[in-house]
Amino acid sequence: MREGSALLAALLIATGIAYWSDHYRALGPRLPVPPGDTPPAPPPVDVSRPAPVAERLEVSRSLDPKAHQALCEELLEVVRDAEAALQTPRAQATIEQLNARRRLYQAKRADLGC
Repeated sequence: MREGSALLAALLIATGIAYWSDHYRALGPRLPVPPGDTPPAPPPVDVSRPAPVAERLEVSRSLDPKAHQALCEELLEVVRDAEAALQTPRAQATIEQLNARRRLYQAKRADLGC
C-alpha cells in the first residue's frame, strides 16, 4: 500500500510540474494584440505538386456477359462515388479532378454500351 501511495504522489507531482511548466505548454510569452488589429498571418506556402497521372482504363470488348455486367456496375459505382464527392464543399482543383474522373468513366460506360 505504501509503494502505491508513493507512486501516486510522485505521479501527481510530476503531472503538476509538467502542467505548469512552459516547456509542457510550448508557449512563449504572448504579446498583447490591440483591439481591431489582427495578428499577422504567415505567408501561404506554395508547394508545387506534380500533376496527377491521368487514369487509364483499358477495356476489352470481348467479355462474357457476366463480366460485362460486373464491369458496368463497377464503372457506375465509380461515377456515383465521384458525384457523391461533388456534393460536399471542395477546392476548385479537386472539383475539376472529380468531374474529369466522372466524365472518363461515363464515357467508358457508353463505349461498353452499359
